[in-house]
Amino acid sequence: MKKININILGCGAAVAVSWAVCVQASVTVVSPSNMNGWTFLTTDNSGAPAPGNGNTAQMVTGPGTPPLGTGSAQLATAANQGDSSAQINTSLYNGIALSSLTSLSYSTYDTVNNGQQFPYLKIYLNNGDALYFEPPYQTAATGNPALPDQGPTVLNEWQTWNALSGGWWDDSGGFTPGTGVGSLATYLSTNSAVLIEGISLRVGYASPSDNFNGYVDNVTVGTASATTTYDFEPDSTSPVPEPTTFIAGALLLLPFGMAPLRRLRSLRTRNDS
Repeated sequence: MKKININILGCGAAVAVSWAVCVQASVTVVSPSNMNGWTFLTTDNSGAPAPGNGNTAQMVTGPGTPPLGTGSAQLATAANQGDSSAQINTSLYNGIALSSLTSLSYSTYDTVNNGQQFPYLKIYLNNGDALYFEPPYQTAATGNPALPDQGPTVLNEWQTWNALSGGWWDDSGGFTPGTGVGSLATYLSTNSAVLIEGISLRVGYASPSDNFNGYVDNVTVGTASATTTYDFEPDSTSPVPEPTTFIAGALLLLPFGMAPLRRLRSLRTRNDS
């Protein structure tokens, strides 16, 4: 495991408090030859693994200048597969209390979507709920005016999102997409929860005709014991991305998203499992 100590701007205190302290994070490189606890997955529209559906989940060089290193993880859906998904997941944080998170952020570069969805973050909890952080809901107009305005989403540009202090929605309906999103601190005021399937970054679960092509990198997860930033990098033989061409990759499978779930969102219908 390759680790480098580095100071990460925007570190924070536990989610039940407010962001106030800067901590030192170690950088772990995640590559096809050493995934360091991360796994790619493509699914069908029910959440079942579907490695042959043409969706893309792979490490690539670029696009542009990633926030760390020279590469990123590409997540894309093939034609007529917008209701399925492409994911990169880690179970390293299984058993971690939601309240113990001190950092949670990631960077995106999006080239194709349905007019709204960017690569989003999902966490499963032991209380049967699941939480979703989506970049489009992080402004005062689209999300919650009481939460930090992280600016609008922009295509073909690297952007970094602070999920720890941002707006979330959940399966139980306590928070809803759009202006009903809430903070983790608010969620924790009425819920005690532990992560049970780690952390998932994904695209898809929309309409079949929707197309998605996004990239993620610079994923930072902090707990009381350590803060780690994950740098997604290709091996020397990995491809350079073609943003409008979706190439199927070899995938490893994890049980993320195996239970089907259907939810009507404020802007789109997505079967997110």
